[in-house]
Amino acid sequence: MKMKWLTRTLGLTVVMAIALVLADCKMLGIADKSPGFKQSDWWLYYSFVDEDIKNAPRISDDYYFLFGMMDGPSPEMSRIVFNGATDTAALENYLTALGYHYVPDDEGGGRWEREGQRKTEFYIWQSKEQQTIRLTKYTF
Repeated sequence: MKMKWLTRTLGLTVVMAIALVLADCKMLGIADKSPGFKQSDWWLYYSFVDEDIKNAPRISDDYYFLFGMMDGPSPEMSRIVFNGATDTAALENYLTALGYHYVPDDEGGGRWEREGQRKTEFYIWQSKEQQTIRLTKYTF
């Protein structure tokens, strides 16, 4: 009797673990193809948004998140998009507090990186015309 209970419990545990992995893979595909999701989409938010993006200051009440898995040298991207925002200073101060510094590039843009560490990079993109600001973290 005890062996039968143990076998059933073990079998149920294996089935539940497989179901959880399949559900997570399905949600990964949804997050990767999503045009954006809110913090209230708890599974997507807590499973796929990077901690540094989660903790970024909210510079607008209108914001959403994006997540992407990429091929090549940049396997993961996490982004927060602020609508109705015009000032990037709070985001720049946040990245500085995390130990990142701005590195300009030859094309007039730049990235935020930590000294001696090229595994993560942040980008701040702003459209003053559309009043949109994006904070993106790439994890290599």
